[in-house]
Amino acid sequence: MPLFSVTRRGQPSVTVNAANWIVAMGEAIPKLAGDVAIDRLACEMLVNGTVIARDVRSGVGYVILPLAASAKEPDTETSEQTANEALDAVGEPSEPEDEDSLDSDSLEERLQEIRDAERATGAWELALDLAAELISVEAASAVEATPRAGLLFAAVKGEQASKLRALRLPYGAGFVGVCVDQGLRLRVNDVDQDSRHYTAVDEATGFHTRNVLCVPVLSEKLCYGCLQMLNAGEGRFTGRDAELVTRVADVLAERLLAAKVGGRLRRSD
Repeated sequence: MPLFSVTRRGQPSVTVNAANWIVAMGEAIPKLAGDVAIDRLACEMLVNGTVIARDVRSGVGYVILPLAASAKEPDTETSEQTANEALDAVGEPSEPEDEDSLDSDSLEERLQEIRDAERATGAWELALDLAAELISVEAASAVEATPRAGLLFAAVKGEQASKLRALRLPYGAGFVGVCVDQGLRLRVNDVDQDSRHYTAVDEATGFHTRNVLCVPVLSEKLCYGCLQMLNAGEGRFTGRDAELVTRVADVLAERLLAAKVGGRLRRSD
């Protein structure tokens, strides 16, 4: 069974055997959380398979590091150093800034529009419009997970939108596939260095993806799809970008759950 090291900054790591990183996280984090109540964890997977899990309320971060299967006695010092480097790379969550494109009241009004959308298609479009307004990107898409047709583009923004809307993606394809299959938030600032990049879409549309942010539209155990942001206007996606889009995705998930629309069970393996 795979071996994982789970670390919280400033504490000794916990080593567990588990079927996958989700199970490892579930077993180890309660031991590391202490008196810190866990609200909801936002997870990001790095290129090397390391997963960063951060509590959205407290900001406390955890690192789930896969270890070599043959490591009967893992190098604790090395794993802790790797974990701290991973947390440093992701960065600490930042507080809202005054220069946000929307103030808190306007943002809440826009989120309420998503909740009140008459049709699910309208909710997807409103969510993508808001996400693309909150962070600067060259292109964006709302990808819906359907039981039979695979991953469909429910809404798209950008110069190649018409070409993208006609495409269908198989489950598991690219960053979108990983995001939907595992309910995992992905922030990759150099896609050329990541084997999960599904180049067929770029080839079909003529769009050059440099970096990507994928946020699952997730409610309870159902993943309805994801919001995908491409090519950050500032050159790279930040943790704050991820939190803003996650807020929009969570409200969209509320709307879809209320209507009992579609959705695909999130896989845990």
